[in-house]
Amino acid sequence: MTLTHEVPRHGVSIAREILEDSPLLVVQGARQVGKSTLLRQALNEEEAHFVTLDDALALDYARHDPAGFVEQAGSRTLVIDEAQRAPELALALKASIDRDRRPGRFAITGSSDLLRLPGMSDSLAGRAESLRVYGLSQGEIAERKQPEDWVAWAVDGYQGLERWTEAGGAPDELRSAIIAGGYPEPLKRSDRRRQERWYGSYVERLATHDSRELGNGSRFSQYLETLLRVIANQPQTELVKSKVARSLGIAESSLGEYLTLAEMMYLIDITPGWGVGYSSRALKRPKVSIADTGLAAFLTGFSVEKSRVAGGFEHYGALVEAFVCGELLKQATWSRERFKIAHYRKRDIEIDIVIELADGRVVPVEVKSALSVDARAWKNVLRFGMEHQERCSAGVVLYHGSRAVTVEQDGFPVRVLPISSLWQHED
Repeated sequence: MTLTHEVPRHGVSIAREILEDSPLLVVQGARQVGKSTLLRQALNEEEAHFVTLDDALALDYARHDPAGFVEQAGSRTLVIDEAQRAPELALALKASIDRDRRPGRFAITGSSDLLRLPGMSDSLAGRAESLRVYGLSQGEIAERKQPEDWVAWAVDGYQGLERWTEAGGAPDELRSAIIAGGYPEPLKRSDRRRQERWYGSYVERLATHDSRELGNGSRFSQYLETLLRVIANQPQTELVKSKVARSLGIAESSLGEYLTLAEMMYLIDITPGWGVGYSSRALKRPKVSIADTGLAAFLTGFSVEKSRVAGGFEHYGALVEAFVCGELLKQATWSRERFKIAHYRKRDIEIDIVIELADGRVVPVEVKSALSVDARAWKNVLRFGMEHQERCSAGVVLYHGSRAVTVEQDGFPVRVLPISSLWQHED
């Protein structure tokens, strides 16, 4: 699907709520995911003054007169794009907010985690609320009027399953969506060749510019592209640092630093292992993947055509799992249910995704890239459910097909649902 116009972002209502409550909104996400677009949709020109630190004059002003810079909007909201380029602004923002704590005074965006940059976290603590922005969700691309909220829909009892009673559907549409990813700009381009040209320029910019600023003298920029390619070639696999370090030819200690920096740039997602209790969870290896499946496909030269052939099945299956994780993370920013995602491995049981709600309930989810599934697909979900009955009332298998069914064993139900239910469920 080619985008022909700017689509409404589901996070707009959350941004407006924060601006009504807090003096400073911090909007964070990878470069080019649509942070500025979201703020333009949340604030009109009469309400806000927009300035970007990608502009050399604005950056010079911010660095040499931060106190004057933060007061330039008067009574309007001052929106500062790419604020990580001028850490000097942190103290000026702190001083200004301490003098006047009116809600909605400032909104800043950052392509790296501002709250983990030196000086920023201390200065902004208690004065700011943060909103993570990802690439476009499938519901946003489809311009769904009500934001998709799959976890809330599941908790409420999976209403409307009858819509998925017929076989059929368009599996190639899902394949194309996974390979395309969620960055708005390449989605405006009509073929994969043009999209790849954009991704090539994007990765080059990250490696030669953004990573140099963040790396602060380290060799991170030299290894960023290679690191991303190594991770893209093994999506949603448990992170073995020694193996990745050998692939890059660097020390394991350096790899830890580089992974942290890549995560701060919102280029990778790290999914923790799940266990009962904090100490158990800390012992599990995390999974790591590229945060956007379109970028991951570019980095590996993967395509819809390759996903259909025998040599591409396994890689595509891992990419589908990363896609589902990504859609859930996007929805978490606006869902009415607070939840986190993890993965689970214990002896001979593996669960792709464990959704843990704020009240402690969990939903085990297996992700399958096949058009049809059998009892092998839900075996581990059933075992997990039986072992954690006090916290788990149902399990889910998401697959590439189009029908929804429910299977049950010893009173424990498993919902077998199309992956598209993530954004096509009832409101």
